Amino acid sequence: MTKGKIAAVIILGALLIAVAVVAVVMRQVPFKYDFDSIAPIESDLTLLSAEDPLNHSGSPALAKVREGKITEEEVKILFLTDVHLCERQDSTAETIDRLVSYVEREQPDLIILGGDTLNGLNDKVRVYQFRNLMDKFGIYWAPVLGNHEGDRPLFMTNRDKVVEIWSASPYCLMESDVKHTADGRIVDGYGNYVLSILGADGFIKNAFFMLDNGGKLEKSDYAKWGIDKDRKKVDVAISAAQVDWYKETYAAMKEKNGGALTHMCVIHKPLQEMGAAIRLPEELTYGEVIEDWDFTAGAKAAGWTRVDGDLRDKIHCPPYTDGKLYDALVANGAKAVFFGHDHVSDLTLYNATDDIYLTYIRLTTVTEEIPDAEGYNVMTVSANGAYRYNAYKTDGSLDAELFAG
Repeated sequence: MTKGKIAAVIILGALLIAVAVVAVVMRQVPFKYDFDSIAPIESDLTLLSAEDPLNHSGSPALAKVREGKITEEEVKILFLTDVHLCERQDSTAETIDRLVSYVEREQPDLIILGGDTLNGLNDKVRVYQFRNLMDKFGIYWAPVLGNHEGDRPLFMTNRDKVVEIWSASPYCLMESDVKHTADGRIVDGYGNYVLSILGADGFIKNAFFMLDNGGKLEKSDYAKWGIDKDRKKVDVAISAAQVDWYKETYAAMKEKNGGALTHMCVIHKPLQEMGAAIRLPEELTYGEVIEDWDFTAGAKAAGWTRVDGDLRDKIHCPPYTDGKLYDALVANGAKAVFFGHDHVSDLTLYNATDDIYLTYIRLTTVTEEIPDAEGYNVMTVSANGAYRYNAYKTDGSLDAELFAG
């Protein structure tokens, strides 16, 4: 064989190997689950338009409606986070079994998901599968994006596409439109929106601002925030535009709602204020309870206290602050901020001065195998606006009564 033929064979072989590798890497991997085994949940929760005669809030809102009237029944919300549906069939199937068992046990009216629902390569088929799975319950669901949705652009569905696919569901409350501030700035992130719950009088009793802080900071912005240019990935913080949109939307909703608006916030990654309030020992073992953490002197003076739960790793919040969301939430009287991201921690803090809770949602995925951090949370909102938020273990037993209002 001539040198030319040998070279041609080598090149052809290399091309065949490259094609095979690409085919394997790009192959869509659906998860396996019997969707027909899921029974719909009975709920009277209905999304009312701003113009609906039962809705006096001036904004689209959810209400329990029966026989043409808003009922006096409480609304039950199931909180889940970090489901991490991926190409690993065993853990994904176990996680879905767990999720389904939570829904069937609690019979909620609404499900809130705190991000990182998806994980792994070539996930477009799983984006659609998850939408179909949630729709099988026949109740509303409200996700935010985490840092794993679209975090590898060449091999995963882009974040905006995930929002587009999910928001097309008649049960998904996530909104795909690009939001703008009053002065015309584009609001950063994907899937920023508000969901509201009406009381029996037709006014909003609790609103949840759902904000995306799951993305990565562009390299071109590192210098702006004093971040080392050699860092590979930096978590994005809630931006100034997002905070301004929140403040403007809150003010408008409050005015239309009779001058009052109890509200909370759902994001994926913890706020920087939580990380700044806590002093950790130098040596940590991932997954083991950190017994000797403490509040900083400034945090103690500011009124921070532990309500329940533990840290089992450091707090992974963005390394910079842009929009100062915490300050805006406190100024408007927000009652709580919910997040996930740090799988093995389930800590809840309260600031008595600012009257606000920062709380991890219990972990959904089975992959960590740390039972004390796993489970789910439930909030009930009554027709008069009273609410209760509790944590439950994977078997459904009550783990902690966290807060009420």
